[in-house]
Amino acid sequence: MSMKKFNLVLTLAFALLFSASVNAQDSRNPWGISIGAHAVDHTSVRGMFDGFFDYDDYSIVPPLSKLSLIRHLGGKFSADLTASVGEVDNKRMMINDEFFINAGLGLRYKLLGTESETKWFDPYVRVGASYSHFDYSNVSIDADNPYTVAQRTGLNDDNPNSDMIYGDFDGQKAYFMLQGGLGINFWLTEHFGFNVASDFNGAPSVENDYVNFFQHSAGITFKFGKQDRDKDGIPDEEDECPDTWGLEEFNGCPDTDGDGIPDHLDACPEVPGLPEFDGCVDTDGDGIADNLDECPNEAGPAENNGCPWPDTDGDGITDNLDECPNEAGPAENNGCPWPDTDGDGFTDNVDRCPYEAGVAPDGCPEAAQMVENINVGFVVEFDYAKSTIRESSKPRIEQKAKEIKRALEVYPDMTLYIDGHTDNKGSAAYNKKLSKERATSIDKALEAYGIDVDVMTPRGLGEEVPKCTNDTDEGRQCNRRVEVTIKSLGDKK
Repeated sequence: MSMKKFNLVLTLAFALLFSASVNAQDSRNPWGISIGAHAVDHTSVRGMFDGFFDYDDYSIVPPLSKLSLIRHLGGKFSADLTASVGEVDNKRMMINDEFFINAGLGLRYKLLGTESETKWFDPYVRVGASYSHFDYSNVSIDADNPYTVAQRTGLNDDNPNSDMIYGDFDGQKAYFMLQGGLGINFWLTEHFGFNVASDFNGAPSVENDYVNFFQHSAGITFKFGKQDRDKDGIPDEEDECPDTWGLEEFNGCPDTDGDGIPDHLDACPEVPGLPEFDGCVDTDGDGIADNLDECPNEAGPAENNGCPWPDTDGDGITDNLDECPNEAGPAENNGCPWPDTDGDGFTDNVDRCPYEAGVAPDGCPEAAQMVENINVGFVVEFDYAKSTIRESSKPRIEQKAKEIKRALEVYPDMTLYIDGHTDNKGSAAYNKKLSKERATSIDKALEAYGIDVDVMTPRGLGEEVPKCTNDTDEGRQCNRRVEVTIKSLGDKK
């Protein structure tokens, strides 16, 4: 076996031994590096793949002679920066062991797979441009000076193996080349694979094909750039749950209960639920998810945390509406029991005299007692030196009107004095006038509550009948009063 063939076999063995490359560059792992061996073939450019597979014409460079850096651009496209080096032969022109450099940029398009997924069998096409260094500076060819390979080999010009080249050519040390080719990646594991490729390199500035060549390569490639800690096939930077194995449709997060809601958005990740309840269920159908419902098996309003309102006192009115939740009472009194203000055993709702203890049938005192009480507790306050009734006294006037009406039911001919009194401040005449005005104010107020004007006679007694001492402020306030007294009782009904 020749040394060249041995180098080719060694290169392939080396690549197979260490091949384990990432998927081709894709959105999950955008970076890649390929390292391998390459071979240059100048003979096959004379016809469409004339001798393309005749590897005896290959000039093979041992492993680690070609390096490619690849970057995914988007979709199925990637870019590469490629460089290869070594001593190669141009067997067409019989130039041997010339130092060779080929470095450039390329664009790759993968033929199978998707932007984020690559098949294990991954062919691609490539176009590019490169700088190629191979010294032809001592070669000059024209019609008068044909180039004979014997000049390079030491053969006699008459030798039948000599090859005459007549095309015009002035050799240089380096050329700008355009490239086009095909490559295949064989992905062996998730992160390593084996690559073979072939590129045609043509110099657009040279009319003939003397410097054109095919470059074949084989090697290993490694893809990197994104981490996938949970091994779910979704890179960490795209994985919303990078430490937990998940599904692609949930951006890398799991859905433990299989309800279509990923666990990180599911309030009940172990129980299948509904989206409207954030992945939870509503067992009692009250519109409150079980995880927020304090009574998940009993329907209840949200304001009571999903529980039905209780009826503590059992009066048929739930506690939220019952003003007396611990005491049974009717709905018309907001769930409270009726009070018995005067303590006579008749609740105020049926007691016609709720502020006076009474007897059956209506809770009012006997008629004689009512007459005796007609002037009891009647305290009306006026503004100083005025007959204007203070607002605080009006409820007392209303109550007094009720008592008079009740007494009139028993003594329909009863008549009353409405007597006004003052303290001793001011003149007697002024006090007489003021007390009469105050009595008249009460008379009109009682009339407004339904007491007939003929029943009442207002009088102004001035300071003549003091009830308290006039020597103190408190006493004088006590004397500024109006009293209701019996003028005539008449016959009992």
